[in-house]
Amino acid sequence: MGASETALFAQALSALKRRGSSVLVVGEGRDCTQLDACRRLLGDATAGPRHRILVSTDGGIDIDRRLPTNEPRSGSITLIDREVKTRSAAAIQSTDSVGSISTKLVEGNGLDPLGEAISEAIGAVEAQGPLASAELRVCIDSLSPLLEEHDERDVFEFLDALGGEIRRANAMGHVHFPVEYGVDPIETLAPAFDAVIQLRVEDGESEQRWHLQDEDITTDWLAL
Repeated sequence: MGASETALFAQALSALKRRGSSVLVVGEGRDCTQLDACRRLLGDATAGPRHRILVSTDGGIDIDRRLPTNEPRSGSITLIDREVKTRSAAAIQSTDSVGSISTKLVEGNGLDPLGEAISEAIGAVEAQGPLASAELRVCIDSLSPLLEEHDERDVFEFLDALGGEIRRANAMGHVHFPVEYGVDPIETLAPAFDAVIQLRVEDGESEQRWHLQDEDITTDWLAL
């Protein structure tokens, strides 16, 4: 990218952070690539409290692997799980580095109960007091089980409504979808997001490429 394109991209990212945003994270490769992206998108708490909502659709999230190391654990963490899983419980029990953590089980595989649980979790964080822009971060991992269980259009409507809820709270949300960029579901689902982040591993290094929807900006490959 030239200097002008780089400046436009920086301005667009700043606007997404300020007004709230929802992004789709795609790309196959090493598991750590998705985790590296997740850690960056969940932010760090060095500048103040950080509230995080982690949503597991397929069997638990290892919280410690998704948070920056050696950061002050202020704020809160909410874990939403669709099913009781031993792996999920173990991840929670082994996590002694977080400040405040709560868990919620969503029974069944319906999209409505999952959306309601996320909305309630966002509301609970907002009830604690005014939030700064991007103070609340939301992660959903992953989109694959939802697409296996539901029609693409229903999943789109779920993601579109979720994105609206995230923006209303001036939060930043991201959804993991570990498939190659360009497959059919991405074209259908991308309009529900403010941006699509494409990941790859090149010469042993993790890289990212941003596709911003409204601004029609696609970046070069950048270090993750």
